[in-house]
This record gives sequence, structure tokens and C-alpha cells, in this order.
Amino acid sequence: MTVDHDSAVATVGHGRTGALLTLQDGASTAPSSSPRPFLHPVRTLAGVELTARRPADHDWHLGLGFAVADVDGTNTWGGGTYVHGRGYVDADDHGRQRLDDVTTSADTITASVTWVDRDGDDQLREVRTMGARPTSGACWVLDLRTTLEPVQDRPVELGSPGSNGRHRAGYGGWTWRFPPCSDVAVDTAEHHGEDAVLGTRAPWVRWAADFAGTPGAAGPATLLVLPGDDVTAADPWFVRVADYPGLGSAVAWDHRVAVEPGVPFVRSLRVAVADGRRSAADLLRNLT
Repeated sequence: MTVDHDSAVATVGHGRTGALLTLQDGASTAPSSSPRPFLHPVRTLAGVELTARRPADHDWHLGLGFAVADVDGTNTWGGGTYVHGRGYVDADDHGRQRLDDVTTSADTITASVTWVDRDGDDQLREVRTMGARPTSGACWVLDLRTTLEPVQDRPVELGSPGSNGRHRAGYGGWTWRFPPCSDVAVDTAEHHGEDAVLGTRAPWVRWAADFAGTPGAAGPATLLVLPGDDVTAADPWFVRVADYPGLGSAVAWDHRVAVEPGVPFVRSLRVAVADGRRSAADLLRNLT
């Protein structure tokens, strides 16, 4: 069992019970779960916790962060590696994300991160920004952005179980693991429910549920998640409800993508975070 000695290295935002965003260094993550920095807890203004860290069903699920299952053959997601025709196998192929530097402004955490491959060599450089800005309408807005570039002067390919042959399982990118949720409603403007939303491309996705994580920090809340740029808008949404509660934007859904030298690889999201069960139309007014 992993001993929990993560360090909280930065916080931003102010709610009734503390910071809205806390960045953890992930130092206590087991090597087989691909150590990396992540946000936890993420809170609503009233203090409902919206992230889970190392849940019993998936030790490698770490709050809210950016990770990819296949980076030139290195697993920076954690857990088993998907091999077409064999399923998930235990492999000695895990990498890690090294947190090199963190700075904090009034409402934004900026992290400099190096992705390290299975052999211990530096693979990708990342600048990750995570902001919590106030808005009207009894909610706040989470801004997420990552920029990747290769360390060496050659492309680095990103893949997923989906690109490696697992149907409708192209997860990897900005990914949010929720605590236990009940009465979940997940939808886009045209699709409703897990099966319908999974793999769709849509201008927004809404997740409303009763969150039951840390005692005293539970309750109803709604997230409205939008792509922050045109490239991210072309990525499908990844969603899980029945197996576990999670949501993400998939960078390599059914084919591999390359991070090219000299060409910034950018993925960004905007999220309206609200207490209670709110409609998409209501929250969209706070994102314009």
C-alpha cells in the first residue's frame, strides 16, 4: 500500500472552507502508478470536494491532472498497459512526471514539469497552468492549459488504449477523477448519459451529481467543461459513470498524435464549477 506523503506545493482561490485548487507533488505515488503532480482537492465555493486521490479501484487515478497512457512506449498514466489481443498487462514501462518548478500568482498556479521515460531519460517538457478565477452567478471558473515540447530534437508520439486497439477507451490528456457520485447526469447539448456522451465531440459537457467524498465536504455540484481552444475542441470527450466517476478530454482517442519539435502541443479547458445542480445554459453565461 502506498504511504500518503504527498506535499501540497501551491494553492489558489478562496472558498468557504479553504483553497479552491491545491497542487500536490505526487511524491508518494507508487512507481507502477506513474508518479506525477496533480490537483487535489478541487473544491466548490461551499467546500464540496470534487476530486479523488488513489481510490481503491484505481490507485493510479490522481485527482485532476494531465497524463497519457503511451508516450513513445512509456506509460505515464499508471496501472496496466493495454496490448491489443492480450488486454491489460503488467509491464515494466512506467515513467513519471518530475515537478521542476512552481510559481503562483493571484489566481494561477504555473508548473514546470519534465516527463521522464521508462529508462529514466527526459522525454517531454511541459508548462502547465491551473487558474481559479471568480465570476458572477455563484460559481467560479477553472482554467487549465498545458504546453508540451520534446526534450530531444525529434517527435514524441502520444497514444492511448484506444489508439492501440481498445474500442472507445482512448483516454489520456486532461482527466478528472471524481470521488463517489450518485444521481449522475452527464450530457452535451445533443447527448445524454454515459454511453451517448463517450467519444463524442461537443462544445461542452456537463456533469451534475451528488459528490460523496471526504466527510463534511460532500454535496451536490455541477461542472460545465468546455474546450479552451480550437485544437482541444476537436478531441473527443471521455466519460465513465458505471465503472467509476471520471471525465476527460482525449488527445489520442483512436490514433496516435505527435509532439513535434518547435511546434507547441497545446491542450486547454475552461470549467464552470458550481454548487447545486445547475443547467448548462445557466453556467454558460459565466464563461463568456
